[in-house]
Amino acid sequence: MTIFFAIASTILGSIIGAGFSTGQEVFYFFSQYKSTSFWYISVASFLIFLILLYFSNTVFENGILNKVLRLYIMLFSFVTLIVMFSAFGQLGFEFLGVNRYLFTILCFVLSIVIYSHGFTSVINVNKVVVSLLISTIFIIFLKDTFSKEVLLQFDVLTDSLKKLYSTPLSPILYATYNSLLAFPVIYKLKNRFKTRELKVGIIIASILIFILLNFINIIILSNPSSQTSQMPLLKATDNHVLQAILILCTFLEILTTILANYVGLCYSIKSSEIQNIIMITALLLGFNGFEQLLRSLYSLMGYLGIGVIMMMLLSTFLKKRQLK
Repeated sequence: MTIFFAIASTILGSIIGAGFSTGQEVFYFFSQYKSTSFWYISVASFLIFLILLYFSNTVFENGILNKVLRLYIMLFSFVTLIVMFSAFGQLGFEFLGVNRYLFTILCFVLSIVIYSHGFTSVINVNKVVVSLLISTIFIIFLKDTFSKEVLLQFDVLTDSLKKLYSTPLSPILYATYNSLLAFPVIYKLKNRFKTRELKVGIIIASILIFILLNFINIIILSNPSSQTSQMPLLKATDNHVLQAILILCTFLEILTTILANYVGLCYSIKSSEIQNIIMITALLLGFNGFEQLLRSLYSLMGYLGIGVIMMMLLSTFLKKRQLK
């Protein structure tokens, strides 16, 4: 069971970054749709499960597809690095009152120090941080949210089910870019664990994503005043201890997401000089505002991700036809 959770937490660590753990990503892609957000979360979680399972079963040998995939991963790793650096700075400024630019630089330094200990350190950090984050969100959900009468009304879910056919692209965009974000990590895990272990880890990760998304979504919906913040989940509880734990988890999740994206850069680009140039460029661009970067860049990468996954599926289909 320890192995399965280690795999699941590593996958989660590549997906749960600043946008997820601060609630901004959840609000933008789901919570803004109110009652139907529960349906959209179900769609996104199921798609993430299917795509990750597909990655674990498939080896991409097609020359052109491989180049396109590497280009996308390089681009999205670059985009995510920008957002993570920006989020770290914004978090330091908003909750600790420290200069945003100094904290952005601190994030860059810490990520290099942690990654110098190898991929095993990423796995170990994720096991602790993901466990702490899940526990804290669950406590906030039970303590501050579950007792609120509005969330216990079944008409919320009934209204959601009535709108099954009006699903926008939000859950699809969310699922595609997050799944492709986890692709380099899946690729790395395939070399360290057995196929069965990886698949069980993916199942656990997908279930946890579904549960966490719903908990965060409910917490944000039940605290309307927090929705105006760039980090709504961190503003959703008045308990200073729980808020402090969430802030700590968010700092650490940003670092683990940066490390996962550095793995993505290493997968896409073999030259260490180019990798360093991309990291430094991402740091400089990360001095821009967090909320604007997340909303514009993640949506763009979601649209591009749909195209990449369609190419993957087409390649797999053509390959199977040739074998018949």
